[in-house]
Amino acid sequence: LCNQLGTFDGSGSWETFRVKFEALADYCKWNEADRHIQLVSALSGPAAEIILLCHEVPTYAYLLDKLQLRYGSEHRYESYRHQLRTRRRKSNESLQALCEDVEKLAARAFPGTDADERETIVTLPAFLNALTDNDLSTEVWRKRPKTLCDALSTALWAEEMLQALQRRYGD
Repeated sequence: LCNQLGTFDGSGSWETFRVKFEALADYCKWNEADRHIQLVSALSGPAAEIILLCHEVPTYAYLLDKLQLRYGSEHRYESYRHQLRTRRRKSNESLQALCEDVEKLAARAFPGTDADERETIVTLPAFLNALTDNDLSTEVWRKRPKTLCDALSTALWAEEMLQALQRRYGD
Protein backbone atom coordinates (compact mmCIF):
# COMPACT_ATOMS: atom_id res chain seq x y z
CA LEU A 1 0.00 0.00 0.00
CA CYS A 2 2.81 2.43 0.81
CA ASN A 3 3.99 2.25 -2.80
CA GLN A 4 0.56 3.01 -4.30
CA LEU A 5 0.85 6.80 -4.49
CA GLY A 6 1.16 7.42 -8.21
CA THR A 7 2.69 10.56 -9.70
CA PHE A 8 1.96 14.26 -9.90
CA ASP A 9 2.87 16.05 -13.13
CA GLY A 10 1.00 19.30 -12.56
CA SER A 11 -1.96 18.51 -14.81
CA GLY A 12 -4.28 17.30 -12.04
CA SER A 13 -5.37 18.91 -8.81
CA TRP A 14 -2.47 19.63 -6.46
CA GLU A 15 -4.86 19.77 -3.50
CA THR A 16 -6.20 16.29 -4.24
CA PHE A 17 -2.72 14.85 -4.71
CA ARG A 18 -1.48 16.47 -1.51
CA VAL A 19 -4.39 15.15 0.57
CA LYS A 20 -3.79 11.64 -0.79
CA PHE A 21 -0.04 12.00 -0.22
CA GLU A 22 -0.46 13.17 3.39
CA ALA A 23 -3.00 10.42 4.15
CA LEU A 24 -0.64 7.77 2.78
CA ALA A 25 2.33 9.30 4.61
CA ASP A 26 0.43 9.22 7.91
CA TYR A 27 -0.75 5.66 7.32
CA CYS A 28 2.77 4.48 6.45
CA LYS A 29 4.21 6.50 9.36
CA TRP A 30 6.72 8.31 7.14
CA ASN A 31 8.98 10.80 8.90
CA GLU A 32 9.92 14.05 7.15
CA ALA A 33 12.88 12.47 5.33
CA ASP A 34 10.61 9.67 4.04
CA ARG A 35 7.99 12.20 2.96
CA HIS A 36 10.68 14.19 1.16
CA ILE A 37 12.02 11.26 -0.85
CA GLN A 38 8.51 9.93 -1.60
CA LEU A 39 7.39 13.36 -2.81
CA VAL A 40 10.49 13.82 -4.99
CA SER A 41 9.99 10.38 -6.53
CA ALA A 42 6.27 11.05 -7.13
CA LEU A 43 6.92 14.22 -9.14
CA SER A 44 7.07 13.92 -12.91
CA GLY A 45 6.92 16.14 -15.98
CA PRO A 46 6.69 19.88 -15.36
CA ALA A 47 6.14 19.40 -11.62
CA ALA A 48 9.48 17.59 -11.32
CA GLU A 49 11.26 20.54 -12.91
CA ILE A 50 10.82 22.47 -9.66
CA ILE A 51 13.66 20.33 -8.30
CA LEU A 52 15.93 21.47 -11.14
CA LEU A 53 15.27 25.15 -10.40
CA CYS A 54 16.89 24.84 -6.98
CA HIS A 55 20.59 25.43 -6.46
CA GLU A 56 20.67 22.74 -3.79
CA VAL A 57 18.55 19.72 -3.01
CA PRO A 58 15.30 21.32 -1.85
CA THR A 59 13.88 20.53 1.56
CA TYR A 60 10.48 18.92 1.99
CA ALA A 61 8.96 22.18 3.24
CA TYR A 62 10.47 24.12 0.32
CA LEU A 63 9.05 21.64 -2.20
CA LEU A 64 5.59 21.83 -0.65
CA ASP A 65 5.69 25.63 -0.74
CA LYS A 66 6.84 25.74 -4.37
CA LEU A 67 4.30 23.15 -5.50
CA GLN A 68 1.52 24.97 -3.64
CA LEU A 69 2.54 28.27 -5.19
CA ARG A 70 2.69 26.87 -8.71
CA TYR A 71 -0.16 24.38 -8.69
CA GLY A 72 -2.34 25.35 -5.73
CA SER A 73 -5.63 27.10 -6.25
CA GLU A 74 -5.46 29.96 -3.71
CA HIS A 75 -4.93 32.55 -6.41
CA ARG A 76 -7.87 31.12 -8.37
CA TYR A 77 -10.63 31.43 -5.73
CA GLU A 78 -12.34 34.31 -7.52
CA SER A 79 -12.21 32.45 -10.81
CA TYR A 80 -13.82 29.38 -9.22
CA ARG A 81 -16.47 31.58 -7.57
CA HIS A 82 -17.27 33.20 -10.91
CA GLN A 83 -17.50 29.78 -12.60
CA LEU A 84 -19.81 28.62 -9.82
CA ARG A 85 -22.09 31.67 -10.17
CA THR A 86 -22.32 31.29 -13.94
CA ARG A 87 -22.39 27.48 -14.17
CA ARG A 88 -25.32 26.18 -16.20
CA ARG A 89 -26.22 22.66 -17.23
CA LYS A 90 -24.84 21.83 -20.66
CA SER A 91 -26.84 20.17 -23.39
CA ASN A 92 -26.84 16.38 -22.84
CA GLU A 93 -25.04 16.76 -19.47
CA SER A 94 -26.33 14.35 -16.85
CA LEU A 95 -27.65 15.74 -13.59
CA GLN A 96 -25.06 13.65 -11.74
CA ALA A 97 -22.20 15.22 -13.75
CA LEU A 98 -23.61 18.70 -13.13
CA CYS A 99 -23.90 18.00 -9.41
CA GLU A 100 -20.34 16.65 -9.24
CA ASP A 101 -18.94 19.66 -11.09
CA VAL A 102 -20.82 22.13 -8.88
CA GLU A 103 -19.49 20.32 -5.78
CA LYS A 104 -15.90 20.51 -7.09
CA LEU A 105 -16.20 24.19 -7.95
CA ALA A 106 -17.69 24.99 -4.54
CA ALA A 107 -14.91 23.10 -2.75
CA ARG A 108 -12.28 24.96 -4.78
CA ALA A 109 -13.98 28.34 -4.38
CA PHE A 110 -14.45 27.98 -0.60
CA PRO A 111 -11.79 25.49 0.57
CA GLY A 112 -11.72 26.35 4.27
CA THR A 113 -15.46 26.24 4.75
CA ASP A 114 -17.13 23.43 6.69
CA ALA A 115 -18.52 20.94 4.13
CA ASP A 116 -22.09 20.95 5.54
CA GLU A 117 -22.15 24.72 5.75
CA ARG A 118 -20.73 25.06 2.22
CA GLU A 119 -23.39 22.66 0.90
CA THR A 120 -26.25 24.63 2.45
CA ILE A 121 -25.02 28.13 1.65
CA VAL A 122 -23.17 27.64 -1.65
CA THR A 123 -23.43 24.26 -3.35
CA LEU A 124 -27.17 23.61 -3.12
CA PRO A 125 -28.18 27.05 -4.45
CA ALA A 126 -25.54 26.82 -7.21
CA PHE A 127 -26.89 23.43 -8.31
CA LEU A 128 -30.46 24.73 -8.35
CA ASN A 129 -29.43 27.83 -10.32
CA ALA A 130 -27.52 25.67 -12.83
CA LEU A 131 -30.69 23.86 -13.89
CA THR A 132 -31.55 25.35 -17.27
CA ASP A 133 -34.88 23.63 -17.93
CA ASN A 134 -37.58 25.86 -16.41
CA ASP A 135 -40.04 23.03 -15.76
CA LEU A 136 -37.36 20.89 -14.11
CA SER A 137 -36.09 23.80 -12.06
CA THR A 138 -39.62 24.66 -10.91
CA GLU A 139 -40.29 21.08 -9.82
CA VAL A 140 -37.08 20.88 -7.82
CA TRP A 141 -37.55 24.31 -6.21
CA ARG A 142 -41.12 23.35 -5.32
CA LYS A 143 -39.86 20.40 -3.23
CA ARG A 144 -37.56 22.72 -1.22
CA PRO A 145 -34.65 20.31 -0.92
CA LYS A 146 -32.55 20.70 2.22
CA THR A 147 -29.44 18.93 0.93
CA LEU A 148 -27.64 18.53 -2.37
CA CYS A 149 -28.50 14.82 -2.31
CA ASP A 150 -32.19 15.70 -1.93
CA ALA A 151 -31.95 18.19 -4.79
CA LEU A 152 -30.23 15.68 -7.07
CA SER A 153 -32.73 12.92 -6.23
CA THR A 154 -35.64 15.28 -6.83
CA ALA A 155 -34.14 16.53 -10.09
CA LEU A 156 -33.60 12.97 -11.34
CA TRP A 157 -37.19 12.05 -10.46
CA ALA A 158 -38.61 15.26 -11.96
CA GLU A 159 -36.61 14.85 -15.15
CA GLU A 160 -37.91 11.29 -15.58
CA MET A 161 -41.45 12.46 -14.92
CA LEU A 162 -41.18 15.34 -17.39
CA GLN A 163 -39.68 13.10 -20.06
CA ALA A 164 -42.46 10.54 -19.55
CA LEU A 165 -45.08 13.28 -19.92
CA GLN A 166 -43.38 14.54 -23.06
CA ARG A 167 -43.34 11.04 -24.56
CA ARG A 168 -46.98 10.56 -23.70
CA TYR A 169 -48.40 13.94 -24.68
CA GLY A 170 -45.70 15.39 -26.91
CA ASP A 171 -44.50 18.98 -26.72
